[in-house]
Amino acid sequence: MKRTIILALIILPMLMFGQIHDTVTIEYCYQQAQKNYPLARQVDLLGKSTELRICNLNKNWLPQMNLNGYTSLQSAVTDVVIVLPANLPAIGMPPLSKDWYKLTLDVNQSIYDGNLTAYQKKIENSNLQTDEKNVQIELYKLKDRINQVYFSIFYSQENEALLNNTKSLLEARFKEVQSAVTNGTMLASNVDALQVELYKTDQELAELRIDRTSAFQVLSELTSVSIPETSHLLLPQATLTSMVFENSRLEYQLFDLQQDRVGLMKNMVNTKLNPKIYAFGQLGYGRPGFNMLSNDFTPWWIFGAKLNWNIWNWNQNKNEKKIYDIQNDILKTQKETFDKNTRIEADRGLSDIVKLTEMLRKDEDILALREKITHTAASQMDNGVITSSEYISRLNEETQARLALELHQIQLVKAKLSYLFIMGKL
Repeated sequence: MKRTIILALIILPMLMFGQIHDTVTIEYCYQQAQKNYPLARQVDLLGKSTELRICNLNKNWLPQMNLNGYTSLQSAVTDVVIVLPANLPAIGMPPLSKDWYKLTLDVNQSIYDGNLTAYQKKIENSNLQTDEKNVQIELYKLKDRINQVYFSIFYSQENEALLNNTKSLLEARFKEVQSAVTNGTMLASNVDALQVELYKTDQELAELRIDRTSAFQVLSELTSVSIPETSHLLLPQATLTSMVFENSRLEYQLFDLQQDRVGLMKNMVNTKLNPKIYAFGQLGYGRPGFNMLSNDFTPWWIFGAKLNWNIWNWNQNKNEKKIYDIQNDILKTQKETFDKNTRIEADRGLSDIVKLTEMLRKDEDILALREKITHTAASQMDNGVITSSEYISRLNEETQARLALELHQIQLVKAKLSYLFIMGKL
């Protein structure tokens, strides 16, 4: 009893794991692709990069310190000449050294930078949002690529199942005809005709398997998950809640972010004419010090504040703003162009949906009639009224009608998903 329970505990998870991976949905492929695709890791990297840039910008408010050294040898120095009356003794001045030495520590502290740093941080955040949106757009495009591969596999599987069913019918019919030939009630050519058709069916099945293997490899690469060829793909359930055009594409949002960034850069131009106030200080040691008439090495210090105000830059700001206005207009035209192209694609997508829906209605009627014709042809061949070639033609026509129905059903679901992708709602 204990052994049975242990075996059950081991086998059940294995069976459950196998069932999970035997059935694959398109939603699962979407999730795995967006989670595992190398580009997805870029979002975190972009955030870290922006965080470091903003950290550096915050340091604009910290004191900036520079250590400077200076030495020189000059041809002449200040010579002080004092003219005294003849009856007074001359005043002697020691000669000044012609070699000078200075070592200084200069400190600058920004007090008001005209809002330059504040705008730079806003632009960095805007750049981050734009870059993240670009990544989201590329990841969203993966869904369309997955759709192409997924439906090619799905159609291949459905087609293979249908061909295997046709092959079973041919094999059964082959045995019946072979028996009739042995009994002398049917010509041997009928057996040959059925054998040729069986070879053709095997050929089509081999071609389908090769294409399916390649498609599964592509799907595994896109999702970064090993999806075996034995997996069964489920047909998605695509529902259109509205046929009214509503653009929810991420590209549309990207244009808004880009326009916001241009607006920030335009406003930042004003900071060039804002006054900038700094505090400064200098600690020094050298010869000469502030007393230019001393040959001694002395320390010194100086502290103060300064104002830097560019009150006129010959309309450079005005021209820069015009440039940003032009860039904004360019973005508007790109946005309008994208919107128009999206509308055209959406209209084409709706047309495909309507067309396929109508074709499916006719496919069902055609298939029902083809089944009746094939059933009658089978009875006629059994009674020697028609040859096996004529029966094969009727069977192929039924198979083609069934394939058309299956294909249009798959194409309709794919068309709906494509429409949702175009609208940005997939």
